Amino acid sequence: MYGAARSIDSGDEPRRVRRLVHEAKKFATDAAWQVINHAMQIMGGIGYTDVYPIERLLRDARLIMIWTGTNEVMDLVIQHEYYREILPARPDLRDVEADAVNAEAEGEKVYE
Repeated sequence: MYGAARSIDSGDEPRRVRRLVHEAKKFATDAAWQVINHAMQIMGGIGYTDVYPIERLLRDARLIMIWTGTNEVMDLVIQHEYYREILPARPDLRDVEADAVNAEAEGEKVYE
């Protein structure tokens, strides 16, 4: 997460910043979900009640995992930005997108 903040502060390339921010969001929400899930396991049935704040944390963590894009979508964005970052440095790699039928048709490559 500090890497994403450092990248933003240094004025890094926007695509790299976007990738790092998405990675930070995915890591933080997955870690929070795992910790809260373990807390719920430890507390047992009383963890579902409003006696302890665990039930609210569980709901909040789940919402955060979905709110600005599900973590599964975050994976796709991270992959896309990473490949766009490394492909110019590797001209020997094949452009697999060009293998698709009508790959050059207008409207096929809209990522933004």
